[in-house]
Amino acid sequence: MELAKFNLLPPSPAESSSEHALTVKNPRTRTRGRAIPRKGHTKSRKGCLNCKRRRVKCPETFPECDNCKRLGITCEYSSMIPSMALQSTPTQFSMEDLRFFHHFLSHAYPPLPIKGDQVWKEVSCISHNFDFLMHAMLGLAASHLSLCDTTEFSSQALTHRVHAIRLFNERLSKPCVSKAEADARYATIMALTFQSSYMPEGMLEFIIMLRGCTVVSDTVIPVLEESIFSGFTAESHTERVLSLQRHDPVDALIGEVLDAALTSVNSLRPICHSVLEVRYLSVLDRILRLSKTSPVEGFTEICLAYTIFGETSEVEFNHFADRSNYAAQIIMAHFFVIEYILAAIALKPIIDSFPFRRVIIAAWTKEISKKLPSGYEECIRWPLEFSELCHQKHGP
Repeated sequence: MELAKFNLLPPSPAESSSEHALTVKNPRTRTRGRAIPRKGHTKSRKGCLNCKRRRVKCPETFPECDNCKRLGITCEYSSMIPSMALQSTPTQFSMEDLRFFHHFLSHAYPPLPIKGDQVWKEVSCISHNFDFLMHAMLGLAASHLSLCDTTEFSSQALTHRVHAIRLFNERLSKPCVSKAEADARYATIMALTFQSSYMPEGMLEFIIMLRGCTVVSDTVIPVLEESIFSGFTAESHTERVLSLQRHDPVDALIGEVLDAALTSVNSLRPICHSVLEVRYLSVLDRILRLSKTSPVEGFTEICLAYTIFGETSEVEFNHFADRSNYAAQIIMAHFFVIEYILAAIALKPIIDSFPFRRVIIAAWTKEISKKLPSGYEECIRWPLEFSELCHQKHGP
């Protein structure tokens, strides 16, 4: 399931005033002596905070009301926005969903930002106001639970994922009107992204979601300092990775693995033609050469490489993520295996936060190899062989 859109669309037209018009019967036909009831005054409670303080009528235009715009002050609406009002038919969640919610809080919340468990506790506190976020959290938890439990929850995970994406796309077509909603939107795309990282056939979907993280953050969190995700930037992530390090010398065996990876990466040049394919191949070459002296610095380059998807044009990205683009899939198989190798070193103190990464990357690599046309066997050989060695050493 792919997100249909990531960009904010213009707000839907305002409701017609005719819908609120008062219908009055012909006075000649009304019963003698019965007074015409007066229309009661309804005070709006949806205005911005500044207009409420000044006790003036708020035009309630989003994302900034006309009064605040005229005065040149920051317009802010309360968290009780119209979309958060109680529904006449509230969403129903089962006892099983409560189990998923508990599992999310205990084990399944995204491991990023590093040491960011408090961030996800805050996210869970606002999830009851945003159905798209709640479904994304439950879907992620169900996928995570399927990997660490003998019971299969793939059907429930997919159901919640479909609901989350549909509701999320509907919300993206409307303006974001509060900080809480901005955080909810970003948390949703994060949860959907990590859920795809637990899906054995989800590599392309994971890449699409990575791009979505960048696009959504650029559109709904323009002032990152005010977000609960303010510490989740490429720079701060790099700083946190470096803070975990002991700077041990490079193991000889790791050096041999990196040499084999570099040889395999360079063998892909004849099949890479697009700008993004060539760029990613160059990034991998740089990462591997840097990692031979400092695996930690190589891993920080891996972190920055993730941002490339958000920088490319839509045309370039769609070509790269196309299911028939075998060169791009082979490049990404190399990328994820190399990331796993370097993460085992750079994130060693917290590597247990990524318990299924090796298994899923191996599944992605095998899935790619099955679908490759004849002639690509050598291109995928190194990622496949490394995954098989890991399987023999660590088991499934």
